[in-house]
Amino acid sequence: MSRNEDGSQSIFVKSTADSHIYLDSEKIGETFAASKIDSPAKDPNKRYKIRIEKDGFEPKEIEVEKEIHSLFGWNLIFLVGAPIGFAVDYFNGSYLHYNRWITVELDKKSNFKRNPDSETNLKFITKRDADKNLPVEVRFEKISHATYEKTDENGNPVSNSTNGILTPGGTYSNMATLDHGYYKVTGFFLQKDIHFTYNSSVTRIAKKPGTKVLKIPGGGVGIVCGTFDPINKISSFQWIHIPEFISRELAEPKDSQLFYLSKHCDQIYDINNYLKKS
Repeated sequence: MSRNEDGSQSIFVKSTADSHIYLDSEKIGETFAASKIDSPAKDPNKRYKIRIEKDGFEPKEIEVEKEIHSLFGWNLIFLVGAPIGFAVDYFNGSYLHYNRWITVELDKKSNFKRNPDSETNLKFITKRDADKNLPVEVRFEKISHATYEKTDENGNPVSNSTNGILTPGGTYSNMATLDHGYYKVTGFFLQKDIHFTYNSSVTRIAKKPGTKVLKIPGGGVGIVCGTFDPINKISSFQWIHIPEFISRELAEPKDSQLFYLSKHCDQIYDINNYLKKS
């Protein structure tokens, strides 16, 4: 069950790269977002709306749908023994939760331009940057031979940094703990498709490495996703992040948050879609 003891639950929203995500008009993320909301059991009449905006695309708004959670089937056994109690629980939302995973793609081009100076955008930036001095846990996903180096916004090495060019560490050589700032990331885009039915896998690695300077905020958790630039035929990278002020509100530990973020890399860029169009 996704509901917490206080009657809240988490939702996770996946959308188009570089999009801006709003929950009931309050910005909660870019490209990927997470939020803690009241479950139907706490407020069965509450309705939540997600809005996605990105320059050059028609904005899209959807309502977060309710679902019957997986434990509902087990509770049916109480229907015979305590039908009144079962009915009360059913109608007050005890067996419901909001869909935890929401995917919204923007696909209709338009002349839309979002307002970067909107109150909700500035509020999001202020709350995110309040934790800028905290370290951010970073995973490198879909990248082979990744390196990173702290630089200025133009990619020039920072004069007071003695670390130089580094490689991710950890059990799978894909983790780093970073301070806020600019980082020049290099590496090869990699995608591994595992076919469980046939007990086989296909690994694709870009022929040319890529380099990109990413602005990394402090606090929370983030992923550097490997992508592919089909125009220049080289590897590229996309940053996605759960800010600290949202991350600490979620019931899920940071390891789980990183896992959820990493799975969104497949939606941000799927080489199979590119190959189908080639």
